[in-house]
Amino acid sequence: MSVSAALIAIALALAAAAPASAVEVSLEVEPAAGVRLGSTTTMSGRATDAGAPLANRVVRLEVRRHPFKRAWKRRASATTAADGRYAFAPKLDRNHRVRVRLEAVPPTSPYELPKPDSLSRRRTAYVLPAFTLAFDQRGARVLRLRQTYTVPRDAKLSAPTRFYVGPCRPGKGGQCTGTRARFRAAAETARVRAGRYLAKAKVRIPKSYRGRFQYVSCFVYSPGSGMGNPDQRCPKRYARLRQSP
Repeated sequence: MSVSAALIAIALALAAAAPASAVEVSLEVEPAAGVRLGSTTTMSGRATDAGAPLANRVVRLEVRRHPFKRAWKRRASATTAADGRYAFAPKLDRNHRVRVRLEAVPPTSPYELPKPDSLSRRRTAYVLPAFTLAFDQRGARVLRLRQTYTVPRDAKLSAPTRFYVGPCRPGKGGQCTGTRARFRAAAETARVRAGRYLAKAKVRIPKSYRGRFQYVSCFVYSPGSGMGNPDQRCPKRYARLRQSP
């Protein structure tokens, strides 16, 4: 047996005797429901080996933009902290599939086989259209609700916008204490120009509201838009209202 063949045999024997890798890279995306266009998405996790933290290791954030057909692209790099943790906070303009790659440590010996990189599980980071909701008073009990959307210029919205209106029952501090708003209208989400959409509807509020009301909107995923969670649904009859602290 030649010297080179013997070295190869030794290297293979060492590789066979080496224990299976216990390296893990966790990844969480927050908020899970998604963010409005222009906001940051938090992506964080921890690199460990058999439960022990891996400090000062290079991690790379890799992304695939909707429709998720192109190759993975490096978006950012970071170094793990003493406890193995890392974090990224990119601003995305569409839904993205994301993962984190932990770079392997280079071999320290010519007889040591290179180790592969470690990958986290794939996650989806949702990005919703940016929007503003407002109203105009069109009479004693008539409102014109309107919602304006801002999206990337090539994004197309087609799902209707649903408007909900409920009574405002003042509490001790004067804030509204109502918790639900009833569905009042579904409006077309119409394109105004590239990157801008508008939905509007007139609704009549009951006399029992005494002119005080709360309102909220809901819109679901538009097929092919790549903006928002395709599994999201709007309430059929009543929407919950957020209460001020």
